[in-house]
Amino acid sequence: MIKSVLLIGFTALMAVSACKPEKNNSSGSEDLSPITGLAKKGSAAAPVAPPNHPVIQRLQMNYWVFEHYLVPTGQESYVRQRTNKGVWFQFLSDGTYISGQWGKTLDEGTYFVHEEKNPYMGRIMQNVYLDSAIDDNRDVEWQIQGMSEDGGYMSWVKMTANSANAEPGMAKAISMMTLPTPASLRVDSLGNPVE
Repeated sequence: MIKSVLLIGFTALMAVSACKPEKNNSSGSEDLSPITGLAKKGSAAAPVAPPNHPVIQRLQMNYWVFEHYLVPTGQESYVRQRTNKGVWFQFLSDGTYISGQWGKTLDEGTYFVHEEKNPYMGRIMQNVYLDSAIDDNRDVEWQIQGMSEDGGYMSWVKMTANSANAEPGMAKAISMMTLPTPASLRVDSLGNPVE
């Protein structure tokens, strides 16, 4: 009798432990990027080779780094956004990009280029749409409104209608051969100027 009770108890214990919900390994085995090692939670489209345009050819050289990033707060004043110092982008000729800040890689995806006439400037501009594979909240479109004669810096204006974050922004992006460091931009790691 005791053996029967123990056998029934052991069988019940095994049945209860077998009914425990299985751990969902999908959070631990998400689609990880081989480039960044980050979980791909975004829905980036397949890459398309960008058009052959001098601005886009220049964009595909080196790293493009935010030296200055401004958020307009009124018609006459601007707030300097130091937290965006050191943000960088590397645009590849196959239509993909990687980006990050300082020495960290934080994003990757595809980029698409199209021309748009700027009614205020009266000329055709190159718009670059970044479609993040890591986080759809990072999808953003920039209009390249100017480039220095030597190709060393560009002015980018955020196109809020086509960006996940509708906060306006303007950036001076500079070309660098290596990833930026706070020392190379003469700031501390928080973006505050150092002397």
